[in-house]
Amino acid sequence: MPVSDSDRAYFERIGAGKRQSHAEARAQHLALSMDERLERSWRLGRDLARSTNGDRRDDDPSAFYARARALGLYDP
Repeated sequence: MPVSDSDRAYFERIGAGKRQSHAEARAQHLALSMDERLERSWRLGRDLARSTNGDRRDDDPSAFYARARALGLYDP
């Protein structure tokens, strides 16, 4: 499917805007002190963990080891 010149120009404008906003965000980030960056990173990570059920353990290997013990394949 061919892309029209107006579509191409539209997406180029979107790309230019995104490049500028990313450059501004990067400049703001680099203007922070290392302590401020670390604090911000800690806060974002903590908040993200809360919002994604970070305390849930889908990868808990307990059942795997219990089964291995029951079959005599694992003896810690």
